[in-house]
Amino acid sequence: MLDTMTTTVSTAYVRELKTVVTEHHTAVHTLTSALLGGHPTTTMARECGIDITDTYHTLALHIPPHPDEHNPLLDTKIVARRKLRRLQAQLATTTHTTPLHLLSTDGGTLLLPHTTPTDTLHHLITTLSQAARVPVTATVVTAATDDIPSAADQAHQLLDMVTRLDLEPGLYRFDDLALEYQLTRPGPGLEFLRSLLVPLDEHPELLETLRTHIAHNLNRQKTARLLHVHTNTVDYRLKRIASLTGFDPTHAAGLWYLRSALVARSYTRDQAESRAR
Repeated sequence: MLDTMTTTVSTAYVRELKTVVTEHHTAVHTLTSALLGGHPTTTMARECGIDITDTYHTLALHIPPHPDEHNPLLDTKIVARRKLRRLQAQLATTTHTTPLHLLSTDGGTLLLPHTTPTDTLHHLITTLSQAARVPVTATVVTAATDDIPSAADQAHQLLDMVTRLDLEPGLYRFDDLALEYQLTRPGPGLEFLRSLLVPLDEHPELLETLRTHIAHNLNRQKTARLLHVHTNTVDYRLKRIASLTGFDPTHAAGLWYLRSALVARSYTRDQAESRAR
């Protein structure tokens, strides 16, 4: 009889707990969707029991695949969902308020009150990376509640730029990427910058070296290690890039133009591929 009662009570408790958690997740997702869609949220927030602030940090997150997701012996969907659950659990324990988010196994959008300090945001991304066991990348744009839709769109544009430029994982603000953002705006300047790297089209190893070298803060040793070559090879390739393009990546002026050209080229290449499809 005791075993039967214990099983019955435990089963009922777990069932009720799952119901409460599901209702809470549904409420969070519904409210987040309303904020991102620019719909009225006052009544909805009252029903959900979640306070809405005047200003939010809008974060766009990129969550890369866990190494186990490439293991043919494992169910990749289960591995990905476990990764997401670890991240969500860490998010719930780290933030002092109910985090509003729409997240999937490869990323999504997170809304946090503007009272959260920037240093705390950096720490949050670090802890989320540790929980997910993959390096999480995020961009943040702060805006009033009514402007969340446009802020989210801008944050995801910045995130797309960070991933295409292969920048190191971490948190990026608009101020960190203002130049790159402006360089991707359509116009004659964009086309000119894109053309600067045409001489490297027949030398993919040079283009890869330039991209890796710039993405890792001009660290020759790190560039050589990532490309599996000697540092002297990196130096030789940089000299070849200067010879072919007319811009020396070891000098400030040349580096500025080459970095800008990489940004422009990345943007226009993706646009061309989209039109081809």
